[in-house]
Amino acid sequence: MTERTPRQLTKTWIILVLMVLAGLLLSLKVQSPAAPLVLTLALLMLAVLKARLVVLDFLGLRSGPRVLRIGLIAWPLFFALAAAAKALIAAVSLSG
Repeated sequence: MTERTPRQLTKTWIILVLMVLAGLLLSLKVQSPAAPLVLTLALLMLAVLKARLVVLDFLGLRSGPRVLRIGLIAWPLFFALAAAAKALIAAVSLSG
């Protein structure tokens, strides 16, 4: 595994903070049960992207074992897809 320089980690950290702020702004819009599905999916996508950055940069797996990288990224992706399915079912039942 290769070491990330402090400058690279700082850049990743700033990106993560911006993603958290974007998520906070999106969550203000997603408070109501009739929130557009697109906002919910965008919030879930941000969560998966944040998990990817943490796994690759802060856990140092950017050049680590491929199976471990895939597994640690697939885990939050699985839960995001489950949450997206639940949101989609809720949106369909509200409109139907």
